[in-house]
Amino acid sequence: METIKDFFTLETIYLVSNYAVIPLWVMLLVAPNSKFTNIIINTIALPSILACTYGYLLYQQFYNGGIFAEEAASIALNNFSLYLGIDQLSSLLDNKLFLLTFWIHFLTISIFVGTWIAKDALRNGIHKYVIALPLILTYFTGPLGLFLYLFVRLIIIQKIRIHD
Repeated sequence: METIKDFFTLETIYLVSNYAVIPLWVMLLVAPNSKFTNIIINTIALPSILACTYGYLLYQQFYNGGIFAEEAASIALNNFSLYLGIDQLSSLLDNKLFLLTFWIHFLTISIFVGTWIAKDALRNGIHKYVIALPLILTYFTGPLGLFLYLFVRLIIIQKIRIHD
């Protein structure tokens, strides 16, 4: 019998994560106001699954032979070296486990932002066709899509709110 680690390889986690978010983005684009979209997107299921995946990857990074390794603290501290320069970030991204953890982090935040954009547009009466490009850009580029949506939102509703 296979262990969980043998079944959930990094490649499997990567592929499943990428394929799993595509239908969610399509729902946000095509039917942001449907009951089905609201049930799927606005539950704790999606964040929980992504959080568990993220936790599993962190577990894999720090766990060694049944007990947390003594070097776990140095591994964790080494991850913060990404703030020291682009070369340190590049060397961290050479580690496939760190890279996948980083990617799951990006997928989680981008789907959260995409969901916020879709819900905010509905609240403000902005048509789904108007937010299609910002949503697509958010899927691929994150911050650029959010910026475009905020710009479009400013033009359409003509006011800026600090909080919602």
